[in-house]
Amino acid sequence: MSRIPEETIQQVIAATDIVALVGRSVKLRKAGTNYLGLCPFHNERTPSFNVSPSRNTYHCFGCGAGGTSIRFVMEHDGLSFVEAVKRLADAAGIRIEEEVWDANAEAEAKHRSLLLRAHREISEWFHQLLMKHKIAAPARDYLKSRGITAEVAKNWQMGYAPPNGAFFREWAAQAKIPESVLVEAGLFVQSDEDSGRRGTYPRFRDRLMFPIRNDHGDVIAFSGRVLDPEAKTAKYLNSPETSLFSKSKVLFGFDRSKRAISKAGEAIVCEGQIDMIMVYEAGFQNVVAGQGTAFTELHAKLLKRVCNEVVLCYDSDNAGYKAAERAFQILSPIGLTVKVASLPQGEDPDSLLRKQGTEALQAVLGNATDFLEYQIRRLRASAKSDSMVERVRMAEQVASAISIFTGVAQRITAVNKVANLLEISGEQLSAMVNRAAKEAKGGQSAGTAPVNVVDEAKKLLASQHKTALALCQMALADAEIMYWLREADCEDLLREVPGTEMLAMLVHSRHDPLEESSQLAFMAGLERQQEAAFAQLQARPRLPGGLEDAKSALYTLELVRMKNLIQSIESKLRQRDLPEEEVERLQQQQIELIARRKECLDRTKPTPNSFSP
Repeated sequence: MSRIPEETIQQVIAATDIVALVGRSVKLRKAGTNYLGLCPFHNERTPSFNVSPSRNTYHCFGCGAGGTSIRFVMEHDGLSFVEAVKRLADAAGIRIEEEVWDANAEAEAKHRSLLLRAHREISEWFHQLLMKHKIAAPARDYLKSRGITAEVAKNWQMGYAPPNGAFFREWAAQAKIPESVLVEAGLFVQSDEDSGRRGTYPRFRDRLMFPIRNDHGDVIAFSGRVLDPEAKTAKYLNSPETSLFSKSKVLFGFDRSKRAISKAGEAIVCEGQIDMIMVYEAGFQNVVAGQGTAFTELHAKLLKRVCNEVVLCYDSDNAGYKAAERAFQILSPIGLTVKVASLPQGEDPDSLLRKQGTEALQAVLGNATDFLEYQIRRLRASAKSDSMVERVRMAEQVASAISIFTGVAQRITAVNKVANLLEISGEQLSAMVNRAAKEAKGGQSAGTAPVNVVDEAKKLLASQHKTALALCQMALADAEIMYWLREADCEDLLREVPGTEMLAMLVHSRHDPLEESSQLAFMAGLERQQEAAFAQLQARPRLPGGLEDAKSALYTLELVRMKNLIQSIESKLRQRDLPEEEVERLQQQQIELIARRKECLDRTKPTPNSFSP
């Protein structure tokens, strides 16, 4: 596996302005020497997310998230450690020379690069066919019928997949892309015995093609729209799940719109690619679209990182309402305010723009109402009467939506608003909401609760030997102690004494208290709960004492190790039928350990928070 040198990691962290980095997705305000904002990693109404430019770190006092610029990119954009470092290095103009120490991982990285190259070059080929080849004339005619200009097609690198598999294979041979890669990328399909075909064939045939990109702008999949209105096949066909692409994690257009979404504090969500593109081109650039599937929790978290409000701009039919209802159930629990833009009957965003222009869409978006009000309006439109019986029936349906709200104030506000709209008792509606919440809770599967990083960090700290933690604190604060500790002969101790895991991480690292970038690089390479645990440890008041106290602490841990060894020998000596020479050997070890233990006791003095051996 390839490894980025620690010196490069330190250089990347030092070159990255963490305030500017975080500020692209979190609205920050200056508070003294630091900056504050709403945490992008959990739902909160009072800012507890702190960014420190002097230390080049961030920390949330609510959920415990924290670390360096590298950790922020990893958590915020869902990247691996190496991917995050590379992205920041690119932005800072730093060249990365990777140290290769695992041939298998290097081969895997090369294969991933090949898959990305295949997607990139196929996207370019599809685009050239659409723009220039006579075979794509029907696709160009379709674009004209939808009011999509050549300039828009270029902006989004739209393409055309030919109907002829031989045409595709000829290109692949020229591009030197193996057929096995095309199959793995989902562009070719391996035929089965029942299909009547032999070998492989293109997944996308005679379709208008839309490249799907990851957050970094790389093409990782495709969505193809059928051109023949009489074709008995799905209107849209997406690439299958691959090592590059997961429909549940990617929103179409997010790579382009995320900054506009962050700036507006609001995301417009459409159902299809063409709707999204035309809304974006009309000037509403804070817009994304799904991938033909229902909204997922990962989609919701992606949006929550950059905004607090979502406007659903779905078709005005019953299917659009059902899609909005499902999206609300996913988006609302993580703290996003959900509104619905009611389009005129029979219209979608694209058709509305073509018929009535940007002013009409602006008016629709400006009049978007919160989901509960939209739901009540829909229910009332289909109700047989406005009787109390009907209003109670509607209230029972809306109660399920209100029960999704996690905040007490949010739920009370929603109950009061809905009770007024339906002209029913607030107490009656509250009872319905409580009942719906209990029913929903009873239906949840066990073990689905998300991992709380703060709790995991506390568990890790609680599992450590108190003297080892005290020694960690001293070394983190004092370079002399850190340097001495690395020279001390303590490998047996770290291996054999339970609760010294964090101390071992520190001893085996290159952490230097005198070099801030070194400290940040150390923290960046840890697991989230480990990083949070060290952050909590550093936040504790500095312990008194210096190098002599640290030496005493290490002797205390050595006493623990020898005590354990002596007990182990005593246990062995109690065994029956031990050979005489084995008894003599164990007794000699016991005598030596007792003598060494006495010597350590003479050197040991009480240390802060230490256990007596």
